[in-house]
Amino acid sequence: MNQETRGLNFYWFLIVVVTGSVFSQGCRRQMWDTNPNHVLRFSTMDADGVEDDTMFFDTVFTTVGSVTLPLKVYNDHAGTLLIDEIGLERGSASEFRVNVNGMPLTSSGLRDIALEGGDSLFVFVEVTVNPNLGAGNIPFLISDFLRFSTNGVEQQVGLLAKGQNAVFHGGPEAYTFLECDEIWDSSLPHVMYGRLIVDEGCTLTLLPGTQVFGHDGSGLWVRGGTLRAEGELGNPVVFRGDRLENAYQDSPGQWGLSFEVTDTLSGNLVNYSAFRGGIWLDRAVDCRLDHVEIHDATVALWVDSVGTSSEVALTLSNSLIRNAESIGILSQSGHIKGFNNLIINCGQACGYFALGGDIQMHLTTFANFSSLGGIRQFPTVYFNDWYEAFDGSIQWRPFSEGTEFRNCIVWGNNVGLNDFSEFVPDLWDSEIYASPLWTHSAIHHQWDEFPETILDEFTSVDLEPPFVGVLNEDFHLDGNAPAWLGASSSPPFTLFEVSSDLEGNPRSSISPTKGCFERLP
Repeated sequence: MNQETRGLNFYWFLIVVVTGSVFSQGCRRQMWDTNPNHVLRFSTMDADGVEDDTMFFDTVFTTVGSVTLPLKVYNDHAGTLLIDEIGLERGSASEFRVNVNGMPLTSSGLRDIALEGGDSLFVFVEVTVNPNLGAGNIPFLISDFLRFSTNGVEQQVGLLAKGQNAVFHGGPEAYTFLECDEIWDSSLPHVMYGRLIVDEGCTLTLLPGTQVFGHDGSGLWVRGGTLRAEGELGNPVVFRGDRLENAYQDSPGQWGLSFEVTDTLSGNLVNYSAFRGGIWLDRAVDCRLDHVEIHDATVALWVDSVGTSSEVALTLSNSLIRNAESIGILSQSGHIKGFNNLIINCGQACGYFALGGDIQMHLTTFANFSSLGGIRQFPTVYFNDWYEAFDGSIQWRPFSEGTEFRNCIVWGNNVGLNDFSEFVPDLWDSEIYASPLWTHSAIHHQWDEFPETILDEFTSVDLEPPFVGVLNEDFHLDGNAPAWLGASSSPPFTLFEVSSDLEGNPRSSISPTKGCFERLP
């Protein structure tokens, strides 16, 4: 055998050895852990992040998807377990949707999933609830089981969701004109999608107890029309986001009008979102919000009265605005009357009153103890009567002669910072105001050049309100110090209107307590 032949035979020998090795590896059986006592372990988290043996989804509106909850599946044993099947008990009829390590669970389930010893896999579950016509406005429960079959042993994880029927208005990203003189009642919750428009000459009426839930990007656009949301003591009209799971409790910015805008900047087209609040009163007329609560919006209430007549745009009374992502109530040249309001804990300002206006706001507490995004950059209340136009000219819009904030409190958690004021007036010429704009109130500022003429002698500047408990949002005043007694708010309001506080407690008609709550003996 010559050298060339020996080399060729060696070449074929290598091919046989390597090929044999490959086939040997490929034919080797996987050694599974078949011990029926070795089962899976599950770690479920509810919406509060608490471990449980059932995955519970708090109230979910019909046709609206839920938050996604995680389930972790563990193999605590040394050997590899073969999960024969993962499936939903109700199969294709289930309202639940499941994803296992990136693989969607079909109606026939998933089969033959290997889970090595000491390893784990992630399962994610969400739910969309179908309408239950027989349930009316009563929340109802839907359930299913997520089944795992391993070594002939079946294990189950419970799935439970609370469903709620609702009346749906509008559509995602849509502009929807509401019927003139439409009435929403409390028989079912109302869920808003997109921009709901109350047009000029039309009125939307919300009856006591009405619950309104805004989807992301949605809100009420009162475009020259009228909004009447008049609740009752103990039975308010409530606005909030439509995600009711506990994970979304007190999560700001859940809803509010959003408009996609294309503009030209330095020769380039720029796309951006413009926001106008959960409720935008755009040149609206004679709107009344009484015993109303507005929670967790972007801007809660936007009053834009520029260019309107002298008619009152908004009367706001006995109401709570809280936890807005940016501003609680924003006014641009607004004509607003209000009393007995609590506006608290917003990401920027509780009250933003720009471009002047005609405002009588009495017996209102503006308290900002929000910790959103770290240290707040805005004061609790901002007050302004001018702006600079595109051509550089100054446009002055002074407050009306009748403007007055009386018996109000302005305070927040930034009072201890250097060079920070919780009340900031930005006035072009404060000397033109013949009467103080703020009377018998309590504010905070640290500004050497503060225009003192806008305050009367009965308004304290740096006296900390004795709030009962800011951490649990209890803004009643403690004690009986006379510094917290104000002056009568009648007129401009009638004795009947201001005879009780936000909670319905009797008020002194002569020297009521400053803020929205009357101190009780």
